[in-house]
Amino acid sequence: MEKDPRYKAVKILIEGKHITEFKEIFIHVPKTIMAHDLGTNNNRMTRLITHVDQFTLSELYRISSLLDVDYKVIFNLAHAQYFGVDKRSKKKA
Repeated sequence: MEKDPRYKAVKILIEGKHITEFKEIFIHVPKTIMAHDLGTNNNRMTRLITHVDQFTLSELYRISSLLDVDYKVIFNLAHAQYFGVDKRSKKKA
């Protein structure tokens, strides 16, 4: 099965530091496409995009394979999102 060509565009954006959080991937690749490629359903994918801490390591590894980027890069994007602006805002309240 051939990969969606948008994965290559996302790889370029990640490598160029234009994508800094995991959820930004889905500006360029529909979540339904990635959900299908991961073998999961759209509802779970929607939840995972918002709650990146619920991803399994296996899923993050498969995403890195789809995007052809190092696993650590995907993990760091999820980490940046989890500890990003949303978390800092909640701590101030």
